[in-house]
Amino acid sequence: MSSTANSQLRSFNKLAMSFTLGLLISSAVGFMPNAIADSTQNPAFDKAVQSMQSKNYNDAIKAFDEAIGLQETNAKAYNLRGQCFFALKQYKLATNDFGEAVKYDDDNAEYYLWRGSAEVKTGNHTAAIQDFGKAIQLDPKLARAYAGMGDSYRAQGQLDLALTQYNKALAASPKDAEILTKRGGAYTDMGQNDAALKDYNFAIQIAPEFGDAYIQRGAAFSGLSKPEDALKDYDKALALDPSNADLLKKRGHEYFKLKNAKEALEDYNAALKMDPTNAQLYYHRAKALMQLGSDGEAMASLEDALRLDPNQGNFYLCRAFLWHKEGKSILAHEDIKRAQFFDPSLPKDIKFEKDPKNPDRYFEETFLTDINKTGEKDTSETLKPQ
Repeated sequence: MSSTANSQLRSFNKLAMSFTLGLLISSAVGFMPNAIADSTQNPAFDKAVQSMQSKNYNDAIKAFDEAIGLQETNAKAYNLRGQCFFALKQYKLATNDFGEAVKYDDDNAEYYLWRGSAEVKTGNHTAAIQDFGKAIQLDPKLARAYAGMGDSYRAQGQLDLALTQYNKALAASPKDAEILTKRGGAYTDMGQNDAALKDYNFAIQIAPEFGDAYIQRGAAFSGLSKPEDALKDYDKALALDPSNADLLKKRGHEYFKLKNAKEALEDYNAALKMDPTNAQLYYHRAKALMQLGSDGEAMASLEDALRLDPNQGNFYLCRAFLWHKEGKSILAHEDIKRAQFFDPSLPKDIKFEKDPKNPDRYFEETFLTDINKTGEKDTSETLKPQ
């Protein structure tokens, strides 16, 4: 799979999680009247729902365990415990609980919707599409079931079918910002950027506090080589979610495209405090440090990246360039061979050129192409090889 496809899949997964977690919270709130009624016979159930609404999912699971122990046929308890597992990304356990909910109440569209959502996360798309279809059969106006089916088709690369389902979802719920953002993502995947931006803009108009719409629109601007516009959207998204490490990485990339390595480094460092085992963050941090002339720190950051993930060709290629700058040609040569092993698409004959503005320009992910015509000396960075 190409780096672009991987990036699209990561973005899709992120948006899918936002969609389902939003559904989780609304479902828990929606269950409160029934939960109160059930608590007269099963106080553990009420305790579990309160923990769930506070996002204390592990405590909620323990309380639901007790509730189910007292009422083994309580479909609501299985469904809500499944949602807690889903929130904790324990999708197989979630799928099992949603299945138990269906077992004891097979006429509830929401249970099929949730099981389908969990099956999408585990890659069981055949089962997911069947469950979404059953949910639609029980409730033909259930917009999120159509959207879920669209998610499954999109994850499989069947974008035309995904678009059809998102259209059906929006016909049932035309002002759903999450579904608009999902359809925008499908349009982006299809290269229909104008249509994608239209959906993102409408989603933001409807729900100005919906951060994923800014994230997805920022990604679209990034793909259109508009880093300034991407930065504006990432700034807005980070104002809504300051602890989003992946978003900090995205913004760091845009700063790096604009040759602002100092700001990029700040974002990568902040992201690493939240996600200290992310090898890609250490790699991009090294790239920023290289552009700032801090080769020693860059080498240390690359070593961290390779320790966490030794199977990435670009990590070895970046380290090879640093070895080259130090005059250690044998070490550089060996790292080049490792890079070519892990990434067969690299040229067979790689030679580093003395080009301070783009020292490793043959490598796609450097983000050093001069898209903004910054040919003049950049006073914010030190770019000359040592």
